[in-house]
Amino acid sequence: MIVKIDKLSHDFRGITRINDKVTFVSNTIPGEVVDIRVVSSKKNIDEAKVISYIETSDDRVELVCPYYELCGGCDTSFIGYDKTLEYKKDIVIDIMNRYADTEVYPDIIYGEKVYGYRNKVSLKVKYGKLALVKEGSNELVNISKCLLVNDNINNVIKLFDSINLDGVNEVIIRGTNDIMLILNGDIDKDILITTFKDSVNTIILNDNVVYGNEYITICVGKYRYAVYPKSFFQINTGMISKLYDKVKEYAGIGDKLLDLYCGAGTIGIYLSDNFKYIDGIEINSDAVVSANLNKLINNIDNINFECKGAKEITNTDYDVIVVDPPRAGLDSVTINKLLDSNTDKIVYVSCNPITLARDIKLLESKYKVCDMTLFDMFPNTKHVESVVKLVKIDGYF
Repeated sequence: MIVKIDKLSHDFRGITRINDKVTFVSNTIPGEVVDIRVVSSKKNIDEAKVISYIETSDDRVELVCPYYELCGGCDTSFIGYDKTLEYKKDIVIDIMNRYADTEVYPDIIYGEKVYGYRNKVSLKVKYGKLALVKEGSNELVNISKCLLVNDNINNVIKLFDSINLDGVNEVIIRGTNDIMLILNGDIDKDILITTFKDSVNTIILNDNVVYGNEYITICVGKYRYAVYPKSFFQINTGMISKLYDKVKEYAGIGDKLLDLYCGAGTIGIYLSDNFKYIDGIEINSDAVVSANLNKLINNIDNINFECKGAKEITNTDYDVIVVDPPRAGLDSVTINKLLDSNTDKIVYVSCNPITLARDIKLLESKYKVCDMTLFDMFPNTKHVESVVKLVKIDGYF
């Protein structure tokens, strides 16, 4: 049937109505007229795919990725970049209004690169060659290049054409100038070393270092950070300093800072000039090892890292608390501990506006959104990073 797309959903799918029933149509832009076929029908919604485009939007651009239809990783790359930024901003505003009862008018900050920005890629193996997992499925797509990752990682991907990976389950490549290669499965380590020694700094096979060091380093501003195989690190290297500068601005200056979900200690170290003492809390033991090494590398002596979950904290007597949780957001125990705290300010870093809005709603009895800034850490995808400054209500008015 022929329909007109009215608007975008929060996950960048086009929305139309058929007999008053919401229908989601992927790869469409508001205003477009398309011939569709319904492929899934549920009680309240239908899902459809485009058979043909009858009237296309001026915001539609030519695809540059040869794997777009197969992979789905760069899922917004059919929309002009400037328009994508507008949509991301509008989506966050709508989510905050709808789920947090909060009006926000955020700026969105973006970087110089819309491709070639990622410092990490996780790959599987299909037919003995590298493959990406198709978005939203378990299907594997063989690739020889990914446009979202940096050139050094793509150079390593090319080298895999010369070896057979039938016994390998997973390949992870990460880094910017220093490159780490991680493999899990059955493969001769001597083949790996011979093939990759001139292109990578570290090779880790089945959790064992077979070449180079056990970590690589990535620079952000004046700081140099050690990254271990399993520790979290922001994937858009060029945007990290922009993000952390905003966290630093929102946090301000004080005596004591608590950095929850601190990962490799990157935020706490970046803010160490602004506070007399900082505690970092992280449940991932590899990340805590990274954090303590980063403390030494950068000669920081006013920060302490502890390996435990955020909900296990017993002391919340801090001037500022920074939280940077995973996509699931804050758990109820941590929310209650924040509400019981006497901190004047919370800086919330989030990669998921839905759980961010949920948590802000739960914190609203004590904390009010003072400011919000968005960061396009993931160009050509539907994802966006948010930084929110929450201030205790009696200190806000």
